[in-house]
Amino acid sequence: RVLMLSNNPSPGFNIEQCAKKGKKFVHLPYCIKGMDVSFSGILTYLEDKVDSLLKEGYTKEDLCFSLQETIFAMLVETTERAMAHCKSNEVLIVGGVGCNLRLQEMMDQMCKERGGKLY
Repeated sequence: RVLMLSNNPSPGFNIEQCAKKGKKFVHLPYCIKGMDVSFSGILTYLEDKVDSLLKEGYTKEDLCFSLQETIFAMLVETTERAMAHCKSNEVLIVGGVGCNLRLQEMMDQMCKERGGKLY
């Protein structure tokens, strides 16, 4: 909503499509403690900085790219920790976010590096 993206067909799909066109990465807050993540810092940061970032030459596409990469990196890191904690070598992505090809790619890479399998 900060970037005024459409909700049709879904916000996640629209962020994914927008992110594919992004070229510049903006460092966003990255908050993980153990296997807990917090996305509130990212939202607050973007709410506070979106106008200045756009004036600096970043595009909506760059911000979507950065948002997606940061959040997915956090999810991959916590998933890897959970795999180690549970001594598992399998990951199942479900729900709407599981349709995101970039998330699938990042999770698959992590699973392969651990000798695991992604479903």
